[in-house]
Amino acid sequence: MSGGVDSSVAAMLATRAGVEIIGVTLGLPGADAASAGAVCSLLGIEHREEDASADFEARVLRPAIAAYAAGRTPNPCVLCNPLVKLAMLAGLAGELACEGIATGHYARVLREAGEWHLLRALDRGKDQSYMLYRVAQSLLARLWLPLGELTKDEVRALADQAGLPVSERPESQDACFAPDGEVGPIVAASRPDAARPGPILDRAGEEIGRHRGLAHYTVGQRRGLGIGGPGGPLYVLRIDAERNALIVGAEEELWVERCAAEDVCLVGPPPGPEFEARVVTRYRGTETPALVRLDGERASIRFERPHRAPAPGQSAVFYRGERLVGGGIIVPEPN
Repeated sequence: MSGGVDSSVAAMLATRAGVEIIGVTLGLPGADAASAGAVCSLLGIEHREEDASADFEARVLRPAIAAYAAGRTPNPCVLCNPLVKLAMLAGLAGELACEGIATGHYARVLREAGEWHLLRALDRGKDQSYMLYRVAQSLLARLWLPLGELTKDEVRALADQAGLPVSERPESQDACFAPDGEVGPIVAASRPDAARPGPILDRAGEEIGRHRGLAHYTVGQRRGLGIGGPGGPLYVLRIDAERNALIVGAEEELWVERCAAEDVCLVGPPPGPEFEARVVTRYRGTETPALVRLDGERASIRFERPHRAPAPGQSAVFYRGERLVGGGIIVPEPN
């Protein structure tokens, strides 16, 4: 329980279902243990606080900083959910002889033909299945997601009707360790090399400006470049960490017909070594029909129509209907 409305309502729904629960707040950025404790007191349930800072730093923050320094754009939540939040909750559940874990994520879990599957939330505008594609079968088997069938408006209404003190709490940030949305200063504090100014190059290799450190940019970005071209706005096409350079070009150059991903995780068995899917390359990003070809822990993705700016470090996630098939970490295409 982070102290927000979603986990608070999830706890409330569990108690209404007659389930005996313990509220747990992990000491992670953005968590408000006092608010979570107030909700637990109102619901009449035990509240525990667990220190997750060491695991978060080792498994999420350091790898994210290293990725930024390498010119990639990681999604820390993709690592935090399976490696820190759910892993710690599963361990604690085992110690306390609890049967399962309930969270406030917007997604659904389904058992079918002996396998556990991850489905989109009914509220597509809040769906968080993208963030959970790396959750293992052993964790899915113990996971209960009470909000998967609800909309955000319904969740807030339930919190308001129950008099929960968090009903109007604002949405949390995706990068919880950077509450103002600026990851650059945090990366620079650990990796000053990622904050070194460097050249902005056009496709011909000519320097046309200077950037303020690679950690401030991602593929597809326009804002913050401080330059323009005679043909219109310029966008980040590629981040070249080796040369500490941004490669920029016109917006139409961001649209690609293929990309590749590594460290692929599958949620249950895939439809085959090659299958059609709708692919998303950013959280709540555009879905594009594609042909996915698996080769061990690597996937080659060929889009049916051009897809905009898959950024190395982000995740390419594959859907077939409501079911999430799997996903992997986007890697740069060969130059």
